Amino acid sequence: MTLTIRKTVFLPAAPAIVWDHLTKADLMGKWFHPAAEDLAEGQPYTLLSAADGERMCWGEVEKATPHEHMRWSFTVGPMQGVMSTVDWRLAPAPGGTELTLEHSGLPENGEGYGLVLALDKGWHGFLGNFHAMGDDYTATIRTPASVEAAQKAIFDEMHIWWSTRVEKTERGATIHFGNSHVSFDFAMRDGTYVWTCREANMIIEDVADATEWQGTSLIWQILPDGDGSRITLSHLGLTPSLDCHDVCTRGWQHFFENSLLAHLSGETATPETREPLSA
Repeated sequence: MTLTIRKTVFLPAAPAIVWDHLTKADLMGKWFHPAAEDLAEGQPYTLLSAADGERMCWGEVEKATPHEHMRWSFTVGPMQGVMSTVDWRLAPAPGGTELTLEHSGLPENGEGYGLVLALDKGWHGFLGNFHAMGDDYTATIRTPASVEAAQKAIFDEMHIWWSTRVEKTERGATIHFGNSHVSFDFAMRDGTYVWTCREANMIIEDVADATEWQGTSLIWQILPDGDGSRITLSHLGLTPSLDCHDVCTRGWQHFFENSLLAHLSGETATPETREPLSA
């Protein structure tokens, strides 16, 4: 006998969008682990740690009926090569999608039950991440720099590509732009770098609420890509509902997509250099 985990979530996105998040390599990292490549029926898959590219789980896509049903064979290191089955079922719901996960073929003996508990907790959290899915800013750059060099640039060299005024703290960092600033707490969660904005004072013309970034999160994926690295940044919470959406999106296009890429490519980065205005 074996055990089965079943979970259902209701999402404010069409089945086609949910399907993309279940099959596209970079989008998978917004809620689970990024894939080595897009998932396709009849093909093996490997899901990686977003922090260092180490293998987290793997198997084969046994069935893929777009926007309706996908089945994986699935294992992780603690399962010692024993394969289980993960079924994803999507159904239209008023205003979005009903997504159901069924993870079957799990051990029911005493020792194996601890693994089931861990998987159940993991799936609960990962499916919860789907609720943050939507129109958040997401972009990917490919660089000739190694994963290690990319990690160093993102964590220790923000003053080169983001702002010349960066204050490291015990919890993370505070980045200053003129009289504005944002403070982040750094964490590692399920193999992914997560920076949560705990304080924001973003003084932007025509934006009444200077705290809009507060509670949003930066999700960093840093993966090997040939001789270099592939970096995806998702700013969860930076959606069109925020008044600062347009200007902040342009900011990421400059600092992440251009300035950081230039720095990691051996070119000249263009960080923010504004000093605070005098009182």
